[in-house]
Amino acid sequence: MAADPFAAHPAPLATAPVIAGNPMAALHDLGDGVACFRAQTKMNTFDPAVFDLLEETLDRAGRDFTALVLANDDPRAFSAGADLGFFLRMLDGPDGPARIGAYGTRGQQLFVRMMRAPVPVVAAVHGFALGGGCEFQMHADATVAHAGANIGLPETGVGLVPGWGGCTRLYARALLADPLASPVDLAKRAFDTLFAGTIHASAAEARASGLLRPTDGIVADRAGLTAAAKARALALVPGYRPPQPLTLPVAGPSGRDAVLAGPRADLAAGRLSAHDLTLAEALANILTGGPAPGPTVTEAAMMALEVETLARLVVWPPARARIDHMLQTGKRLRN
Repeated sequence: MAADPFAAHPAPLATAPVIAGNPMAALHDLGDGVACFRAQTKMNTFDPAVFDLLEETLDRAGRDFTALVLANDDPRAFSAGADLGFFLRMLDGPDGPARIGAYGTRGQQLFVRMMRAPVPVVAAVHGFALGGGCEFQMHADATVAHAGANIGLPETGVGLVPGWGGCTRLYARALLADPLASPVDLAKRAFDTLFAGTIHASAAEARASGLLRPTDGIVADRAGLTAAAKARALALVPGYRPPQPLTLPVAGPSGRDAVLAGPRADLAAGRLSAHDLTLAEALANILTGGPAPGPTVTEAAMMALEVETLARLVVWPPARARIDHMLQTGKRLRN
């Protein structure tokens, strides 16, 4: 690979040599065996062509590069996830719900394949990392985040749930942080973050919520972010082994009522709407393992619940009202 274009001073990624690309994404050579995957859509959302290049990138992993960085030079966003406008155009087209399901499944499969890749992957997060953009970085081996990054899983604000592994990764992180916690407690911890749908004002806040790990780096220098992520990736190369799939202990249907006790009390007190409770029930179902009685599910099974739930919610009228309102006003609809 080429000499390191970042050796002396951080440089725009656009000046780094291109290994592969299309109009929506590029794979750059950062030198020292490190490649960089860069989306280049508006707000770096996940157009299907972005997925196309990510698939090609993963085909090249271990052959054309020994470590991968996820980064871009956009002044506003690491990634805003799925483009809601594109989402609705797909939904309103022929076989819309099926296409949404396929889009969700493809994103999941690529993110998991990235997590199991034979090379370490490090995300360089700045600006907005929302929804699918947050989920993308959650599937990396490590994240280096700018201190002012705004990170969140705000899907409940548009009547949906994370569908690209965000629920599963958050639950798995809670388990790894506290292996002796009960499945109900694990589900509650993940639920609290997901249901609130908060967009955090700083990387430190995102770390406290579990969207960043305690081991993920936080840096003040935005200009040096990609170089810092590259250094972290290189440090992971010696002896690297991808993480293995987890078996997750879950509370099952019998534990779901415990997770929902708080939202049901909030509904009775007028603090939540009936639509909010429907979303709470959908999240609790995912995080307690769905209809299976437990005591465990695989990560793949929990992720399948995410896609199934998302495909059901996209045709739910209150969710459509929330999406339309967000696109028209940029604000959440409290319906």
